Amino acid sequence: MDVEFLKYKFRDGYNGVITQTKWQVGVRHVQITYMVLCAAALGALRASAGVALLALTDASRQNNSYVQAWDVGDRGAALWAFFSGHALALLPAELYLPRLGDKFVVTAVLLINGSLNAAMPTIVNRGGWTALCNAYFLMGMTQPCLAPVNRALLDNWLPPIEWQTAACIIDTGSYVGMILALPASSWLSGSRLGWELVAYAQATLALSLAVLWSLLTAASPEQHHACPDAEREYIKDASAECRKKRQCVPWRSMLRCRRVVGLTLAHAANNALFIFYLVDVPLYLKSTGLSLLQCGVQAMIPFVALLMLVTTTAPTIGCLLKSNMMAHVFNITYIKKVINAIGTVSIVAGLAMATNMPEQWSYLRLCVLTVTLGLLTFQYAGFIENVRDLSENYRGTLIVITSAFSSVVGAVVPLGTGMILRNDENKPDAWRVVFCSIASVYGVCSMGGSALGDAGLALWDRMTGGARGHDFAYHNTGLSPEEASQLELLDMYPKKPIAGIAGTPSETIA
Repeated sequence: MDVEFLKYKFRDGYNGVITQTKWQVGVRHVQITYMVLCAAALGALRASAGVALLALTDASRQNNSYVQAWDVGDRGAALWAFFSGHALALLPAELYLPRLGDKFVVTAVLLINGSLNAAMPTIVNRGGWTALCNAYFLMGMTQPCLAPVNRALLDNWLPPIEWQTAACIIDTGSYVGMILALPASSWLSGSRLGWELVAYAQATLALSLAVLWSLLTAASPEQHHACPDAEREYIKDASAECRKKRQCVPWRSMLRCRRVVGLTLAHAANNALFIFYLVDVPLYLKSTGLSLLQCGVQAMIPFVALLMLVTTTAPTIGCLLKSNMMAHVFNITYIKKVINAIGTVSIVAGLAMATNMPEQWSYLRLCVLTVTLGLLTFQYAGFIENVRDLSENYRGTLIVITSAFSSVVGAVVPLGTGMILRNDENKPDAWRVVFCSIASVYGVCSMGGSALGDAGLALWDRMTGGARGHDFAYHNTGLSPEEASQLELLDMYPKKPIAGIAGTPSETIA
């Protein structure tokens, strides 16, 4: 979830040449506009879930009939249901929905979210906490369905030269939707209807987009009545020489590779911190005496800083890491580990400092929280480069694997916060335990990922997929199956040159 606005950087390998063509505005860009709006709407639904629950359980408005007398543990369990649904559906959605590539999947996602939000006041008032958890679980399951369908639609609608730019805009739109939803939902929660108005606003947004999407878009240019023949031919000709590689994913070798394990741990650390900021930091700010609107605005600021830093700093770090000058002077692997260690220690220190400041130092506390999340920029830069170093052909599959595990870890964050706080959400000591716990999880996972990381392409990425998913055709490598099997273990254990195997380089193989 935390790297969703960076997923455009990761695609499995393609064959052919991407032809540079003159950029032309067409109907396909109207299609992209609707895709951006749908992504922003789902991002807004995700971010406003935590704020709506905060208003639903606001103890300062207990005389309001719309407020429920639930503790923080109940709130955390409801959010756990939402993110558990996301984690459960992520892997099937990424594996099977791209084969559909149909616009009706997006319509169904929007209709389900809109209908559940429209019925949310009735669900809560009649069904109680259990019904709310079930509704949140179902909404969470729809969240990961949008991204894979969007990628398939982009393949149908755009020439290859425009893929990455359009995917970047769509993924960033989802993140911007989350940013805007935090203050907007907090402002709506301050009305007389409170959290119910947030639910009705979400329903209106989702259902309106569902109608627009179903009526004004199509799965491909051939199915769109307003798309001119010239544009259809332009897209067809530009995409003729670029096709996705037909290759069997080496699941067994990827899951056994220690560098993939390290990448998964690093992703889990980032996702845990991201979700903590998204759903638990507004609750922490509320415990310091701020209003709901102030909580939403201040919770938005760290995400704005993270987006600005990622778009400016991360490309610079990537260029420096790929610079020939740095490669000759320094060991790139150790530079990455040093940058990761500095970022990890700084984030852990920031989390420890935030809860030990006097209550009147609210602006300094906000600065610390903002800088702490902004430091994820360095982690993202290293994460992106590690994926590129590890594989050229299976980058998209790697992100699916790491996202599946990190989503499970992220789902536990609100549940753990609720179990620790219970009815003590206004006690600073309880919050110190929460912040220290998330700092410990982040530090252990991040440093573990750094320790298992390395440079160079994995051996399984350089081999051609065989008839079975876990076998390889070794005729292009110059190795026998027995020799390649020995080399394959080097991705799982500390790497040492194997004597007697032709073609084994003297340096690390990964």
